[in-house]
Amino acid sequence: MIKNNYTYVSNFSQFVSVNIYHSYYKDNLLRDLEVVIDQETSTLLQSYGILIRAIDNGFALITKKDAKFEADSFAGALKLKFVFKLKNAAFLNITDIPYSNNQKFVFQNTQDLSSEKLHPEEYVDEKNIQNTDEDGLFGEIYLSLNSKNQFFGSVSAGKTLDELKYSIHFAAREVKFRYNFYSTEPIVDFEKYFITDEQNSFKMKKYDTRVLANGTLVYYFVLEDSVLVSQNYSSKLYLKKDDDFLTYFSVFLPYPRPNTINFDEDKNSFFNDVFVKI
Repeated sequence: MIKNNYTYVSNFSQFVSVNIYHSYYKDNLLRDLEVVIDQETSTLLQSYGILIRAIDNGFALITKKDAKFEADSFAGALKLKFVFKLKNAAFLNITDIPYSNNQKFVFQNTQDLSSEKLHPEEYVDEKNIQNTDEDGLFGEIYLSLNSKNQFFGSVSAGKTLDELKYSIHFAAREVKFRYNFYSTEPIVDFEKYFITDEQNSFKMKKYDTRVLANGTLVYYFVLEDSVLVSQNYSSKLYLKKDDDFLTYFSVFLPYPRPNTINFDEDKNSFFNDVFVKI
């Protein structure tokens, strides 16, 4: 018996992708964003039969294989503009950028023959940032494609080319953990409290006090070593108390959250605060 075999060949292929990464996240992917294209770029993409597709941490461009796009009328560089909006309200806290709202990130490719980062340094820095009167943090991506008519406007444009993979990399901010302890009752003998780890390998007993804006008195410890903020932390810390052998006091200290990161101008440092009631 003869069976019919069918081979499906798609008329579309992905030829450009822009992936945005952030070292704060466990998988390094910055998903909390929305990509927008302006009317001029949208019209240009449609005229070239290019589709834009959202991916986990950015977007991709898909081209249609069609002989008409080999015509001279489609030759020349394509100038495209994309805007991405950051949806994470704590983005400024977790990202190693100047601590200021109303910033615009600007990225562009230097060539369209091989994959590259869209910024000169390993991570996004001041070179990619401009002040803006618009509210919030957002980015603009400028891509210049088809400089050699390798995608459109030549007989060789229909050939399969390696995908251009452009990328943007944000770095996590470095902070110091500050654990703040308070109570509705007067705290007695706080000098007996200390912070330690699961193995009791150290005792951190150096603390200080401060009064919060709401008038609450807190006792606090600042961990000596700065750390990069992360979506996941592995080490576990506890608040314990030196007391007689009949009493055992141990409180697990929750991990810091990104929305409690603040810049202390007096100490010229970023602190990630944790507040614990005892």
